[in-house]
Amino acid sequence: MISNLYTFGCSLTKDTFQDTWADILAEKFSLKLRNRAERGAGADFISKRVLTSTDITSDDSLVAIMWPCADRFDLWADQTVPHLLDDQIYASWVDGNRPALIDMHGHRGQYQGYILNGSIPRGYKHKWYKFFYSPYQAVHDWYTRIIQTQLVLQSRKQRVIMMTAFALDNPLHCHVGEFNIDHTIFAQIDQNLFVGPCLAGGFQSWCVSNNLGFTDPHHPNSAAHAMWVDKFMFDRMQKILYTNTCN
Repeated sequence: MISNLYTFGCSLTKDTFQDTWADILAEKFSLKLRNRAERGAGADFISKRVLTSTDITSDDSLVAIMWPCADRFDLWADQTVPHLLDDQIYASWVDGNRPALIDMHGHRGQYQGYILNGSIPRGYKHKWYKFFYSPYQAVHDWYTRIIQTQLVLQSRKQRVIMMTAFALDNPLHCHVGEFNIDHTIFAQIDQNLFVGPCLAGGFQSWCVSNNLGFTDPHHPNSAAHAMWVDKFMFDRMQKILYTNTCN
């Protein structure tokens, strides 16, 4: 019997200031929420956070992931590259109070961890976006992280639901540009795991197109999250919980 809901993503999944789909879903189905999302996280961090979560058991747990946009760069900093540690002032406020580094196990600190701040080109990331960013590479790295995570969870016989913040076939947000999809990679994404309009915009775009409320330009409000749960997640959850299927 499923009693735990493990969630992964960015601030669309864990928000210090309001309930998200994760909180609403756990309450609606009386599940213990274990939210391992982090503000500003990209797909690289999320996939590693899932891979290090070896404490999740398949018999009593459900994993749900909302993938953010593909144009995020999760920058690791430690004492081997001391100049990068100075950039932690640009990191997201993962606890809602102050910027901090965070490692792939969810430990916060000042001396090693990821600088998570979404797609915002601050500090050394500004130079990376200016000189090294490629839409094609960003999108296909994003697909690779999804496939990697998918395969690991399936090998663990884990029940899983996936979603996207933006369209699966056009997942860029801030750093847009032309790219061609390599369909030999794209075809390996198991779209049966996904709920919602993943090929027609994802959660963020769905909220915009339906004129739902936002707390700021980037975060739909809790009412929008609740509508998403009711419209796109409720039936899948019932199927998983009451028919004992993997997706």
